[in-house]
Amino acid sequence: MRKWYDKRMNVKAVILEILEDNAGKKVSGAELARRADASRNAVWKAINALAAEGYEIERSHTGYVLREDLSERGIVKYLTVPAGEIRVFDVVGSTNSEMKAAAAAGMPDRSIIAAARQTEGRGRYGRAFYSEKGTGVYFSILIRNIDFYRGKFLTAAAAVAVAESLEKLYGVSAQIKWVNDIYIGGKKCVGILTEAVTDLESGVIGYAVVGIGVNLKEPEGGFPKELQGVAGTPSDELPADAYNRAVAYTFNRFIELYDAFDRDALVKSYRSRFFLQGRTVGVMFDGKEAYTAVVKDVDENLNLVVVAEDGTERTLNYGEVTLKV
Repeated sequence: MRKWYDKRMNVKAVILEILEDNAGKKVSGAELARRADASRNAVWKAINALAAEGYEIERSHTGYVLREDLSERGIVKYLTVPAGEIRVFDVVGSTNSEMKAAAAAGMPDRSIIAAARQTEGRGRYGRAFYSEKGTGVYFSILIRNIDFYRGKFLTAAAAVAVAESLEKLYGVSAQIKWVNDIYIGGKKCVGILTEAVTDLESGVIGYAVVGIGVNLKEPEGGFPKELQGVAGTPSDELPADAYNRAVAYTFNRFIELYDAFDRDALVKSYRSRFFLQGRTVGVMFDGKEAYTAVVKDVDENLNLVVVAEDGTERTLNYGEVTLKV
C-alpha cells in the first residue's frame, strides 16, 4: 500500500523518508519520483543534497540505496515503548558524558543518546573501550527518580536486556560475566557502565545513565592486538539494520524490565546466562587484583559468591573479576 506524505514536506524530506523506510533496499528513481510527486530531476537534486549532508547513498542506473546507518528515525522504527528524546551522533567523546551533560540540562526521562563512534569510550575505572565506527554501536539511556533498591539492579537489567536483544538479533546464545560484560562464543561482545547522581539526603538517585557498548562487526583488519582473542562479535554476518535494531531492542527490553521490576524473574534470567560457576578468577577492587578465588554462584541480590584460596567463602557486592586460564 502506498504511503502518503505530508504535502508540506519538501522533496528532499520525502525522498529521505522513503529511503529510510527502505534502508538497505534499492528504490528506483522512477519510484521515488512517483511517490514524492516530483520530477526525476528533482529527485536527482534531492539525492545530491542528501549526500552533501553526509547520508551514504549508493547510486546505480537501477536506483538508490540508503546504507543502514545509525539514525534517530532508524531507532524509532523498532521501538515498542516510548522514549523521552533520541539524539544520534556520528561521533562523540563518550555517550555517557554526553548524556550526563544533557541530563543536567533537563533532558527528559528515558532518553537515548547513541553514536556510531566514540573517541573517549570508557569502561569501569576509566579504562578505554574500543569504539570505532562500523564496528559497533554505543549508546546511553537516562533513567530518572529511582530508589536505591531498584538502582542496585540497573546494570543487571541492562545486561539481561542486551543479552536477550543480541539473541533475538543474531539467534545466538549470550552469556553474562559478572558484573557487566556479555560474552558470545567465549569472547566479550558488550560492556556496560552505569553512572548515577544521588541525593544523599533523600536517598534517591536523581538520575542514572546506563551506557552500553556493543560490538556488532569485526573491524577491517581485526581488533587491535591487545584485544585479539578477547573481544569478539556475535557472528561473522551483520544482520539487516543491526545498529538501529540493537539500540531499540535493548531499550525496549530494558524499560520493560525496569517498569515491571520483578527481582526474582530478573535474577533467574541473569543466572541462566551466568557462566563463571567453578571458574578460577582474580578478584579485583579499584582496578587492582586482590586475590584469586573459585566462583561458587551469584546470590538472590546478584552478589558474587566465591571461595578464596584460604578456603573462606566471600560475598562480593562490588568489584570485578578476571578469568584465569
